[in-house]
Amino acid sequence: MISAVMVLFSLASCHNVNSNEKAASAPAADSLTIAAEDATQEQAQEQEQKQEQKQEMEAAQAFVEKFYKEWDREDLLEYDYPKQHITPKMLQYLKDSYPFDCEGECLATWEFFYEGGGDVGGLISRQITARDANHVLVENKYENYEYDVLLTLVKDGDTFKIDSLQQERSEYTQ
Repeated sequence: MISAVMVLFSLASCHNVNSNEKAASAPAADSLTIAAEDATQEQAQEQEQKQEQKQEMEAAQAFVEKFYKEWDREDLLEYDYPKQHITPKMLQYLKDSYPFDCEGECLATWEFFYEGGGDVGGLISRQITARDANHVLVENKYENYEYDVLLTLVKDGDTFKIDSLQQERSEYTQ
């Protein structure tokens, strides 16, 4: 009988230990579940941010592609179109960069295509690549020259404006 009581006591204490272990492990399991949910939520937010960045880059590149398609170097003295797509800062830069005497408004618009303003021959190819949502590289390849122009864009409502440009590469290729 004593051994039967001991077995029952032993079983009861094991049951209590198992119940206590379950109770103690329940918060840990809840913490792990919460941590896993937080990690999943963070991954989803990161994915969403990456997708938004990708869309912004695509939009910036599309803006520049349209800019060059609708206005090309044959229209260098036609200022109305580019003025619609640049900031006041960029407009002032183009005015200040114009090296010749002129009457009225004169802008160094050739800087969107190549340095200097001289005739570089026919355009062979142009590649436009977004580096990020604010910087787009325009690679112009002419018969004897290659010019890379980096455009800096700023958001203007649902579209962009060109805020600055920088010649990245100027190379005579003959």
